[in-house]
Amino acid sequence: MPYFDTAATTKIHPKALQALHDTMRDVYGNPSSLHHVGIEARKLMNQTKAQIAALLGCDKRQLIMTGSGTEANNLAIQGVYQKHPEKRLITSRVEHHASLNTMRYLQSKGADVVILPADEKGRIDIAALSEALTVDTSLVSIIYGNNEVGTLQDLEAIINTVKNSAALIHLDMVQVPLHQAIDFNQLKVDFISLSAHKFHGPRGVGILIANDLASFDRLIHGGKQEYEKRSGTENLAGLVATKVALEEAYKNHTDNVNHSQSLSEYFIQKLNDSGIEYSLNGPQLNDPRLPNILNIGFKDLDAQWLSFELNQHGIYVSLGSACDSSNIEPSHVLKAIHVPEAYIHGSLRFSFGAENTKEDIDMTIDALKTIIEDA
Repeated sequence: MPYFDTAATTKIHPKALQALHDTMRDVYGNPSSLHHVGIEARKLMNQTKAQIAALLGCDKRQLIMTGSGTEANNLAIQGVYQKHPEKRLITSRVEHHASLNTMRYLQSKGADVVILPADEKGRIDIAALSEALTVDTSLVSIIYGNNEVGTLQDLEAIINTVKNSAALIHLDMVQVPLHQAIDFNQLKVDFISLSAHKFHGPRGVGILIANDLASFDRLIHGGKQEYEKRSGTENLAGLVATKVALEEAYKNHTDNVNHSQSLSEYFIQKLNDSGIEYSLNGPQLNDPRLPNILNIGFKDLDAQWLSFELNQHGIYVSLGSACDSSNIEPSHVLKAIHVPEAYIHGSLRFSFGAENTKEDIDMTIDALKTIIEDA
């Protein structure tokens, strides 16, 4: 039963699951407690944070653990806004709703928000970014690896455009760790958001890397956890499991990229051979892109119906972002990149993982042919 929805969530890695279990069982103290059990928990937390920071190219004091990638995005965006509510915020039309809807919420409260257009491949308009920047811009928030169509933004162009202003840069890199190593210090940005369950870690663990803790305010008030930027008892077991999952992701980068790219190319080849009328939405195979995401528009078909029929065949795909799957309107990302009307309503996202095979794709193409022929 092919699972082609790794962009929504991944199966937890067995080693990460074991680490989660062992830590919950053996290291049960509150890291804020001053007795021996709490101190042992604090030691493990500091050690694990240092190990994650080394993997991500930052200092452990730059790591803020959150409950999700959505919270990490909110902490960066709202945190900077609260620090400078009079200043401009810039984002794009192709963001994950975790960022885009946060910007729209702030806009409804009076914030000066500019939402940049993107081209048909999902890349933001650099000229529009340059024009939108002012001396009173506080933050530019951009999704680096798009979760719906797989576009990789031109980071060099974005950073070079913003660097001469006073604006901070936030990157949503939630989809990236399975395919690229992240070196925060080398990137020269101010914030990066991550989510463990996108790279075979546990759900309920997000990460915000922040260059300067003084550059943003907290959202959750209470105790002094996370350097007084995110109150609440730390999820130590989730943190340890996240470290293990990230280590495993980094060990397998080359294999993950090559395998995903091979499956993407094979899928398109089989679609071409099938005679099915389709459109590859967003970046093409030779464009800068995440290798595991294909967004396919099927001509004059309904994506919800098609997804249901594939589900009946034991094939699991997505209409787009899992965080917005209840919305029957076409994806805002597909609208932003101007997918033609004949294809936008029939668009499905196929996102591949290590367990997928070419046989899974053969099964999927056969099922699609049968479903479409019987429509």
